[in-house]
Formats: sequence, structure tokens, C-alpha cells
Amino acid sequence: MSDTTRQRVRAAADELDYVVNIIARNLRTARSGAVGLYVPDQTLSFRYYMDVAFGAVERAQESDLLVTLMPTAFTPRSGITEQLDGFLVIDPVDDDLIVQRLLAGRSPVVAGEHVSDEMREPWATVFGDHRAGIRMLLDHLWERGSRRPAVMLPDPAMAWGREMADGYYAWCAEKGVEPQRLLGWFDTTMDEVRDALDALLAGEGRPDAVITAPEGVAIVALESIRAAGLEPGRDVLIASYVDSDSLAVTQPSITALDLRPREMGRRCMELLVRALEGGEREDVEIPISIIERGSTADGVPTA
Repeated sequence: MSDTTRQRVRAAADELDYVVNIIARNLRTARSGAVGLYVPDQTLSFRYYMDVAFGAVERAQESDLLVTLMPTAFTPRSGITEQLDGFLVIDPVDDDLIVQRLLAGRSPVVAGEHVSDEMREPWATVFGDHRAGIRMLLDHLWERGSRRPAVMLPDPAMAWGREMADGYYAWCAEKGVEPQRLLGWFDTTMDEVRDALDALLAGEGRPDAVITAPEGVAIVALESIRAAGLEPGRDVLIASYVDSDSLAVTQPSITALDLRPREMGRRCMELLVRALEGGEREDVEIPISIIERGSTADGVPTA
């Protein structure tokens, strides 16, 4: 229709307070008007994943889409996958049967972080450069005098965990540093984390800096350092790979990376909308930056 007619129709709709019947429109387009958001098990208590979800929902609203949070407990044979127009999978785990089912289906899938090479490629991927991210923190600690940094790495079954490990070992080789690595899966209890950190801090050649992941472990590291009779931010520097609100108010406040989770969720949804509208495929990198705080401000004292 002409621009004049379009403007008259919109003016009449505004005057009548007309609301689009989304169900009727979806019948015409053969869509449900809803998309699925799938995240790994045991992650919804983490601020990062909530921010990703909020970013995705904000963008979905702009396209009149509803977002269904897909329960991790449903079986891969669930009919819910046939009722949704597309899917976001955030931090896909290598052997996750649900992710495999979604990628093998007919609906477009956008991944937040890379899927494993054994899986079918998603329609698009939004990702961070986690090899560069861990090096950013390590270089920052090195500049502050750290020569024995230890890293608590996340599950290697997820891309960011593997990339962090690759970046850490490559950095250690370049600097001639002996790696000190701890593993921290999402289902690792805080007591287990504390015991591992206590043993590390009490051992020979204890670290002079600790980088923690996943989210929340930095607080436990703070407690373990104090329990060992050491001063956080001076005797042992602390940095977190994932930022959270609590890290800005601890004493000392804790240096962290800004992974831009809301932008991650928003860009994932933006690409999914593009897929549903027949647009072109594109992978998108989310920039990572460092937030310097008190836990690394003074540096390690020189002998």
C-alpha cells in the first residue's frame, strides 16, 4: 500500500486503541510466535545467565516474540521442540542430548558460545574470545608483580572452559611459569572449592595470585586467603573471570572481566530473529574488557 494509506491505517489503529491479534497472525505465518532459551543445568542461580536471558527477552519483545525458558529436565523427545520457531542455546555442553536434538531439527538455532566440532553447526554463533580474555587477566596480574598465578577453570566440556585452559597453558609456556590449575564445575560445592584452595595455599610454591571461574568462587577464594593468614590483594592477588554485583562491594573489591552478558543475549536473539525472517547468517564476537578493582591495585610486594 502507499505511504499515505499506511499512515491513515496507523492513525485509525491508534485512535481505536487497536492491538494486533498475534495468534491470528501466527496462524497465517505458520509460526507459534515463541522461541526457546536453553541454558546448562544448575546455572540459573548465576547472575551471568540471568543477564543473558534478560538481554534475549528485551530483544524478543521488539519483534513480538515470546521466550520460553526450556527446562533442562525434559527429554530430548519432548514435543515442545516442535512447537517453537527457533532456539537459543547458551554455553552448549558437548554431550548434551537436548542440544544435539535441537541442532538436528528443522528450526534455526543460535548458539551463545561455540558448540563442539562433533555437533552440527548452528545457524549462527555469538561468542567471546576466551583465550584473549584469560590472557588479559594474566597480563594484568603479571604487570602487578605476580609470577605464580593459579587458575580455577570451568568445565572443559564447554567451549569457554577449553579456551580458557588453552590460553592459560600457552601464556604459562611463554612466561616460563609452572601452571597451577584447579577445576570448578557448576556442580562443585563451595566446600570442595574451599578445600582445594586451602590445600593450594598451604602447599609449596603457593600462588601469589588466583583467577577464579565460574561465578561466585572469588568470594570463597577471598575467605581461603584470609584463613591462611594472608592478606587478599597484597600477599595474594585475586581476579574473577566473571563479574557479579557482589565483587564490587567486597573488601577488597575484586577485579573481574566484563563479559557483557546482556549484549550476548541480545545479539543471540537478534540473529535468531534474522534467521526467522530469512536473513543472512553471521557469527558475532562480543568484546571482553577488564574491570580493575582493589584486589589487584597494589600488586605483589617485591622481595
